[in-house]
Amino acid sequence: MRVVDQTLLFVGLLAAPAAGAAVSLLPRDGVEFIASLASSVAAVVISLFIFGSGATGAFGPFYSDGLSRIMAITISSVFFTSVAYSSFYVKRIKEPLVRFRWYYSLLDLFAFTMLMATTVDDLGFVWIAIEATTVTSALLVALERERTSVEAAWRYTLIVSAGLVSSLLSVIFVYFSQGTLLISDLTGRQMGAGLLMPLAVGFALVGYGTKAGIAPMHSWLPDAHSEAPSPVSAMFSGILLPTSIYALVRTFNLLQGSASFEAMKNLLIGFGIFTALLAAIIMGHQRNYKRMLAYSSMENMGIILVGFALGGIGAIGAAVQIVAHAFAKSSAFYGAGNILVAFESKSMAKVQGVAARLKFSGHLFALSCLAVTGAPPFGVFVGEFMIVSQAVSVGNLALALLLAVVYTYGFIGLNRQSVRMIFGQSNPGPESGGEPSGPAPGTLPSSENWVSVAIPFANLVVALVIGVYMSPLLLQAAQWLGH
Repeated sequence: MRVVDQTLLFVGLLAAPAAGAAVSLLPRDGVEFIASLASSVAAVVISLFIFGSGATGAFGPFYSDGLSRIMAITISSVFFTSVAYSSFYVKRIKEPLVRFRWYYSLLDLFAFTMLMATTVDDLGFVWIAIEATTVTSALLVALERERTSVEAAWRYTLIVSAGLVSSLLSVIFVYFSQGTLLISDLTGRQMGAGLLMPLAVGFALVGYGTKAGIAPMHSWLPDAHSEAPSPVSAMFSGILLPTSIYALVRTFNLLQGSASFEAMKNLLIGFGIFTALLAAIIMGHQRNYKRMLAYSSMENMGIILVGFALGGIGAIGAAVQIVAHAFAKSSAFYGAGNILVAFESKSMAKVQGVAARLKFSGHLFALSCLAVTGAPPFGVFVGEFMIVSQAVSVGNLALALLLAVVYTYGFIGLNRQSVRMIFGQSNPGPESGGEPSGPAPGTLPSSENWVSVAIPFANLVVALVIGVYMSPLLLQAAQWLGH
């Protein structure tokens, strides 16, 4: 494909959500959803063309390689499903903070900023786009106008903005060290033995790591993900966190072949495994099911960071896990939204017997929890297995053991909690003197319709297909594991 044609594809990819954001603000009822849905469909189609082209290198102001193409199609797809699910969910919000046309416009701009961050050929513009994700998403966190959601939005804004000051320093160090910020020029360049580039990676770890939920810079994450509307939570966990990981990995990979590469590699592995282990431990003791899913996202980001730092088949596994986790976790948050609408509570103590009350949503939620914790044959399992295989193949048995502990503890912790919630004894109804815990069994209540069921089901199927399609890579991983 010609350079000009490839450039036009990238322009179209960014123009679609930008146009959707503008049209959504027109003062006509219903136009905001139609515009956003059309823009998200266009983004998916264009990202598929970009992915199919396989083009690598600079195309005008854009840069394309395997990782950027994977990120573009993942962001576009979760954006589409979140817009579609919003048609069901946002109407249940009683007193929204902003009008729905502003909600859809901000949702479109949120997707635009993430697509920009993963397609531009300039680390400075990557930083600007990551910073812009905060601006476009802060009001979305507080949409439901609860005191806790407004507090979560403020905490999110302040903490990640402070963190991104650190990543700005990273960009400055890269420029002063190399004289350019173009990814296409920096890729494959010998970095030398100076201190500026290792400092750049260190500041990127703190700055972008804050936005990605890497511990101990993660304190905003559980609150924002649990308080945001479910379609926004799905975009936060499924695509915002990996977008920040993408920016960090872009900076880290510049050290390939330098004297400081091993030291910075071990630093990223240390932060990644600490994040995953901390989240796995905390996750099983949560009492808020959306907060529990937030810690699960934090665990997955820690594992993904370890995979990218290890390189080799571990980096491939990290890419597989990004895509599989995005679809599985968005499915889980959509299911959580159905449960919240029905039971009007995020407390697991008040939400029991979901499968008896919401037959489809209950089972989908349980399957989604299995998928995000690495149950075979879902894609997350393939990614995790490849990462631990890489750890064994390079002789880091201590890391492989810690990864196994994280996988096991996270799997048991999350699924034990979800099984109790979905299949446990429901709360007593009025006939027993208690409060009803949801709609009557055997009905299809307003908290569960074909949209609210079809969207999480479709995403869960994609997570399963990824696992089945990528399963041949397990043979290669198994060979590495035997070394």
